[in-house]
Amino acid sequence: MAHITIDTGSPTLRMTTSIHVISPVDTGVPTSSTLYLLHGAGDNASTWHRLTTVELYAAKYSCTVIMPEVNRSYYTDMVYGLDYFYYVTQELPEICGRLLRLNNDPKSTFVAGLSMGGYGALKAALTYPNRYAKAVSLSGVTDIQQRLRDPNMEPGMAKEMQAVFGTELNVKPDQDLYALAAKRIEEGGQLPPVLSCCGTEDPFIKMNREFANYMRATPFGFNYVEGPGTHDWFFWEKHLKTAFDFLFNEKN
Repeated sequence: MAHITIDTGSPTLRMTTSIHVISPVDTGVPTSSTLYLLHGAGDNASTWHRLTTVELYAAKYSCTVIMPEVNRSYYTDMVYGLDYFYYVTQELPEICGRLLRLNNDPKSTFVAGLSMGGYGALKAALTYPNRYAKAVSLSGVTDIQQRLRDPNMEPGMAKEMQAVFGTELNVKPDQDLYALAAKRIEEGGQLPPVLSCCGTEDPFIKMNREFANYMRATPFGFNYVEGPGTHDWFFWEKHLKTAFDFLFNEKN
């Protein structure tokens, strides 16, 4: 396996950004699958590789893992900032496909993330369901409006959220997971199978349970797993195996 750091200019972000990549190097052909693995708030493109055994799973399944840098953007085209959702869903696949000879078949393309990145992964799959075979959220922010209404939100984070969503913190339908799912139902469209995991002591457990209940009542394939744990890397490392088992199990 190779761990590659790509520093490249981004026309969308209008600056140099980092992309961390884990990829097999001994096959001589495009890898069988691609996983876009999204970091959480406070982390960066390197954190998944530094704090988990993701490289072992990438090797086991001959999977190229793409880990982009999005700062604290909530994978959103910010009101007062940069277009990170467009970057992750449009420009990033083009850059990595060209540089890394990726297999761009949607049947072999996955998206996953934790916390803020769980929100980003679910939003990507709900917005562009034909681009991904499966999606995974670990301790994800599944109700962005509930997150923005949190009375215990730190003042500094509230200011950040205003940069993302505007001073009134108004969430648009294309930023709300419930609205996106409802739109897919109205259109009669399909969604890739989704897995959501959350720890029973996680501060996001309530919103994850509520979102799971909502999604289970839809026609879509939705899997929910919860167990002991909080919002930390011990839980995410444990359920990284859950995620890869789900992504590469043909029965799911």
